[in-house]
Amino acid sequence: MKNWEDEYKNSELLWGMKPNSTLTQYAELVPAEGKVLDIGIGEGRNAFFFAQKGFAVEGIDLSETAIKRCLAISEKLQLNIEAKVDDITTFDIQPHHYSLIILSNVLTFFPEEEIALIIDKVKKGLVKDGLVYVNAFDINEPSRKKAIDKYKRLGRNSFFDSTNNMFLHYFTKDEFEGLFPTYTTIKTAHSYAMDLSHGEPHYHSALELLAQKQ
Repeated sequence: MKNWEDEYKNSELLWGMKPNSTLTQYAELVPAEGKVLDIGIGEGRNAFFFAQKGFAVEGIDLSETAIKRCLAISEKLQLNIEAKVDDITTFDIQPHHYSLIILSNVLTFFPEEEIALIIDKVKKGLVKDGLVYVNAFDINEPSRKKAIDKYKRLGRNSFFDSTNNMFLHYFTKDEFEGLFPTYTTIKTAHSYAMDLSHGEPHYHSALELLAQKQ
């Protein structure tokens, strides 16, 4: 698993404060009766947005630094956010409890078998008409070439970087859009953009999906 602690320690605010544009665009579709769960909450940019809209928000992240920042900012803003250091593979998602579950920049860093288990937990955790948001690297991601050359191959698009103890999975479009086959698709999109948030400027190729449970 990628260790994000160093990434956060070496940045004042790694992802900034601006929430994801797809989430803000479709926020009115989120059922009012459930909580929001942000898996990989980071410093809280998406969590803050939904807490400001009146939702009770829970979040987990592997980085202690990120969680400390998230809690400090939420306290300053007087927002209803519970955040803790935890791993989604062991975190207990309560069934039929959440109106929105966010998986932003998370699934890329798990092997395929764990991705399937995470998706199953997410499906069970959503209320009827609840939304799930996912984004992840696709097979056009520039780092995939490095993975092919340097890392142990676990599958056609899955790799393991033993130096950093990190899994990498790059989704095909069909695979990604098939994660929630019985859900209503609200939005799918592909992006290829420069990342200025950490290190030298570099590009990422990613897919995103917003889907609604029926």
